[in-house]
Amino acid sequence: MKSGEKLVLEGERFNVYQMELNGSDGKKYHREVIRHPGAVVLLPLVDHDTVVLIRNHRPTVGETLLELPAGTREPGEVPEKTAARELIEETGYRAGNLREICEFYSAPGICDELMTLYVATDLTAGQHAREAVEDIENQLVDRDGVRKLIAEGAIRDAKTLIGLHVFLYSDYSKE
Repeated sequence: MKSGEKLVLEGERFNVYQMELNGSDGKKYHREVIRHPGAVVLLPLVDHDTVVLIRNHRPTVGETLLELPAGTREPGEVPEKTAARELIEETGYRAGNLREICEFYSAPGICDELMTLYVATDLTAGQHAREAVEDIENQLVDRDGVRKLIAEGAIRDAKTLIGLHVFLYSDYSKE
């Protein structure tokens, strides 16, 4: 919470506050803002040309979306630990190497959620540990398949589009 904000809703994963803004017209305005602990998104690579995506049913939009694995940070948890944990939970894969690529805000007009993108390599398949409310399936997709899915509009999740842009157009192997 920032100074001058009023708690509107306390949730399990985030809180909603009302903030007061001074307008250029001299009036005071109120806006609601989601205060979020931060999250990670993973670009898990089975090999240089194959990424692990997940088909994730999202009740909030009533659709199953094709996404990169991701998850919310626990209180006090460093992003790299969240990345390792979420990769196992959602896909069953364990990463021999996690490399931070960038940070970005998911929806800065309404939320302060800062996401950290990691490339996960040296993967070992294993058993997932999905939450009881998660309806997820792994899907391996090669570069051509990713290009086709994006061109067809089959990927509509922003964090996934950012991560796949890195996959297709960046040299993420350099340190």
